[in-house]
Amino acid sequence: DTQVHVNTQIKCLFDRIAQQGGVESGTRRKVKRLLSFQRYCHDSRLLRGLVPCAPGSLHFLDDDYLGQAAHMLSKVGTWNFDIFLFDRLTNGNSLVTLMCHLFNVYDLVHHFQLDMVKLHRFLGMVQEDYHSHNPYHNAVHAADVTQAMYCYLKEPRLAEQLSPLDVFLGLMAAAAHDVDHPGVNQPFLIKTKHHLASLYQNTSVLESHHWRSTVGMLRESGLLSHLPADMSQDIEQQLGSLILATDISRQNEFLLTFREHLDNQDLDLQLASHRHFILQIALKCADVCNPCRVWELSRQWSERVCEEFYRQGDLERQFDLEISPLCNQQADSVPAVQIGFISYIAEPLFEEWQRFTEPSALSRTMLGHLHKNKACWSSRRCAPSWIYLCGWLCLEQTENIRH
Repeated sequence: DTQVHVNTQIKCLFDRIAQQGGVESGTRRKVKRLLSFQRYCHDSRLLRGLVPCAPGSLHFLDDDYLGQAAHMLSKVGTWNFDIFLFDRLTNGNSLVTLMCHLFNVYDLVHHFQLDMVKLHRFLGMVQEDYHSHNPYHNAVHAADVTQAMYCYLKEPRLAEQLSPLDVFLGLMAAAAHDVDHPGVNQPFLIKTKHHLASLYQNTSVLESHHWRSTVGMLRESGLLSHLPADMSQDIEQQLGSLILATDISRQNEFLLTFREHLDNQDLDLQLASHRHFILQIALKCADVCNPCRVWELSRQWSERVCEEFYRQGDLERQFDLEISPLCNQQADSVPAVQIGFISYIAEPLFEEWQRFTEPSALSRTMLGHLHKNKACWSSRRCAPSWIYLCGWLCLEQTENIRH
């Protein structure tokens, strides 16, 4: 009864704060974080010391998420994993649930002697610091990237060489790579003279902020406080190197280096530096893998990212700023944006990733989806408007359409 009363009081406080437009967003976020953590851990079998240990069990979180969510976790390594459905089944806790599950799959909690409460606290902070009102750069995107990273970490060419630290860094960077994303791009922050642009001298502004925010939450949660100082500092720096690699302006830099390594056949994954570079490439692939998903999932991500672009364009129009490329809804259609993205960003990267992972059933599957989705967007760009309204156009049908 006391716990119920406390939860009720916290909820009432949160409701009052949400209704006060003048309250600082940081205060709202702290209350939301507290509420989320209490809801997540309430009656938790973990906190009562009842961690399941039966062979083949779905680890400690899954007893709190029974039914379909638990069933989905058993197939988390498959490429057709529906992160939107998983997010609904976990009541918006897809990132926390997924990360805790994967940490147990790899036994990272035991290997690094992590405090369970601190781990929950850190992951809750990360999830809460994503902006749920962003159509694309939100916690569901982070969970999707994390799930893709898990699939890549399991690739035979890579899996046999990875150390527990490599896996830890890969999953952590995937989960936090876009934390506190404002829903606008770097050029917008620069031309509006945002304080982050000044702080990071107009270079990798967002990625630097994601990294420094992650470091702040690591220190606030105390997740790594039990490790030697040099080790925790090294982890922070390597996380920064991974997250900064997702800067799309550095795409050609990483692609050319990756291609040279493959041409020269000089990648040695027994070297920590080479493994780190491949983790950078894997994170870049995971971050832009939407066109490689099945059509229904890929289409949803495409529409979401364009909606976020269009919102930025509306802001720029409102403040009499030049509308950024891809952000003009009247001129930049979803099919046109996606065809360009696939042709110039995704396709070159995943062709090289296939060379690295060959022979890989997953890479063949991803490229197959990518080519089909590109064809589908091409058909939609040429199709008359009434086709969009009818809603009958699907991937299988577009393969038979001839213009």
